[in-house]
Amino acid sequence: MIRRQQIEPELGRGLARKVTTTPTSPKRSDIIRYLHTRLDEDTNPDKMDGSLEADILKKIPGDISAM
Repeated sequence: MIRRQQIEPELGRGLARKVTTTPTSPKRSDIIRYLHTRLDEDTNPDKMDGSLEADILKKIPGDISAM
């Protein structure tokens, strides 16, 4: 349901049973595809130049994969 381990005990109490977790992480290609989609939906595309978009597409996937 969620990736926040600190909430797991609360879920168990709320569901009145043990909660099983499965660790997941997105693929880098999924993150980049998501970012492209969000950038394409930008309501002010003239505010962003090519270098800013390139920085976003480089930095965010790198930060997420480091988590």
